[in-house]
Amino acid sequence: MTTKTKRILGAAVALAVISGIVAANVIREKRSRVEVQMGTVEKRDLVQVVTASGEVRPRRYVNVGANVSGRIVDLLVREGDPVRKGQVLARIESERYAAGERQASAGVAAARADVQRSEADLEASRLAFERAKQMQEDRLISAQAYDQAEADFKMKSANVEASRRRVAQLQAQLDSTRDELDKTTVYSPMDGVVTSLPKEAGEMVIGAVSFSPTTLMTVADLSIMEAEVMVDETDIRNLEIGQKAKISVDALEGLEIEGEVTEIGASAIVRGTNTQAAQSTLGANTGNQPKDFKVTIVLKDPPANLRPGLNASADITTATREDVVAVPVQAVVVREVDALGRVIESGAAAESSGREGVAEGQPSRKKGEEKDGVFVVRDEKAVFTPVKTGIMGATDVEVVEGLETGQQIVTGSYRTLRTLEDGARLKAEKKKESKS
Repeated sequence: MTTKTKRILGAAVALAVISGIVAANVIREKRSRVEVQMGTVEKRDLVQVVTASGEVRPRRYVNVGANVSGRIVDLLVREGDPVRKGQVLARIESERYAAGERQASAGVAAARADVQRSEADLEASRLAFERAKQMQEDRLISAQAYDQAEADFKMKSANVEASRRRVAQLQAQLDSTRDELDKTTVYSPMDGVVTSLPKEAGEMVIGAVSFSPTTLMTVADLSIMEAEVMVDETDIRNLEIGQKAKISVDALEGLEIEGEVTEIGASAIVRGTNTQAAQSTLGANTGNQPKDFKVTIVLKDPPANLRPGLNASADITTATREDVVAVPVQAVVVREVDALGRVIESGAAAESSGREGVAEGQPSRKKGEEKDGVFVVRDEKAVFTPVKTGIMGATDVEVVEGLETGQQIVTGSYRTLRTLEDGARLKAEKKKESKS
């Protein structure tokens, strides 16, 4: 083998080795790249919606209770009946109250007779006193007789006043007894429909003077219906009076009712408690328990088959944006940056904090500022770019500052974005072919 041949063979072997090393490095580099999903920044229309659940109820309703205790003798309506204001709904046994009214009336009559008798005695005493006064001036009677006539007149005057006060007292008792007698008849407080009737004729009821009066029935105005929903405390800041909503009722599948927010609760309610229980716990230490706020939505043109108490869910539109820069929600991540805006990687931070040879008492690394941002793809690398976000739609979030349309960004996966580092080399995730 000639020298020239040996040189050619040596050069070929060296070239092969170099090519192998380069190929190995390329393969190693490709393998070290992070596989991500990518997308282009575009402008979109966004709608921010707060979803809450609750129930349908009439805006105006009255729980008609018993004003006096006793047995129901007449129940004149049924559930679902329309009623008018002032209409008789029920009667409670009244014999005891009627007897009390007769007794009080007789007492008033007797007291008035006493007043008449006292007034007659007063008139006789007045005349006697005037005669005594004239005779005393003519020195026909002694001063003692005059004083006696005067004292008798004053006493009779006091008796008349006492009798009149007695009449007023007994009249007040009579008025109270008559009022109780009148309350044995239950009247409708408003025009509406009987939506609940838990009692039957013959049952005993407890009057309003008790701590727990009996509710005979509920009368509601079904012409104006509303949905009372509970909104999570993290969403309440986005709500305002007058915002539009769409209400879905479980029992009326496929029907969507428009509405408007009319009331927003001022106090948080511990989730799972009713309103009355929540009011009693105001000021109590409820810790980190999840809380909601009561929000009322008036329904527009409710259907005739809508009934109080039905479960409902509301989608409240809190903001809309047209033709704005937006990115997928998962593309926005949080990273810690230093004073120069450079990302402080968690691994590097942990390494620096655990280094040996750091003198005791040496100040630790300053904590950086956490910022929202997205990873922009530049030269096949991930570059963390801080952004300022606006409203959030169903899948996208508005970007107010930091991005421009046409830029390529990392959009997923969510698991990859959690650990993706600034400056990481990237490769596009292969799309899975759909099986036919």
